[in-house]
Amino acid sequence: MALSTKLKDESSRFISSLLLSALEGCQQGNMELAERLGLSIETMQKLDRLRADQIFNISGNYVRDLSALEVFQIDSSKISRIIELAAEETRQYEMIDEFLRRGACKTMMAELFGMRSTQVASRKKFLNLPTVKGRLPVSTLEEQRQIYDAWLDSLKIADYRERLLYVARATNLSMSKIYREVQEIEEITNKSTQLKKTKICA
Repeated sequence: MALSTKLKDESSRFISSLLLSALEGCQQGNMELAERLGLSIETMQKLDRLRADQIFNISGNYVRDLSALEVFQIDSSKISRIIELAAEETRQYEMIDEFLRRGACKTMMAELFGMRSTQVASRKKFLNLPTVKGRLPVSTLEEQRQIYDAWLDSLKIADYRERLLYVARATNLSMSKIYREVQEIEEITNKSTQLKKTKICA
């Protein structure tokens, strides 16, 4: 192993150890090390939600384009950005799993997450989720009302996928059924908006 590569590996392990020590201190109510590293409480909270292997990957990303000596000058803004990206990635995987557990179909996963059908099948198999065959049942009037009310309640949520999760949690209905109904709601709303604009122009 080349000396530079060996130093990078050792530096990465050092950064991992440093982050884990700072995290352990925060968990025990001691923010001193985190503060000395320039890491905010919010950043440490995100770090706390990551797995050990993700923290090690963060360290590897941090030292990738640095010399061994530069590693020991901690760039808090850079490592905070890397932690932010790792936290977003974790949230993405958590969201995908919840969508699948709540009955999201392959078409839905492709449109919302860009997943191929083979990826969806593999993830469902890993989660031990059954494959549902046949057509999606028609929603009852009561189900349509529940979805509509919950969708209106979710207007304050900026992320479209988070809104769908909000409706699913509120109604406990299949995600595929919710997606179909929401698309119809959005289509009707858009047509209504266009009609109003036409009348105003007229």
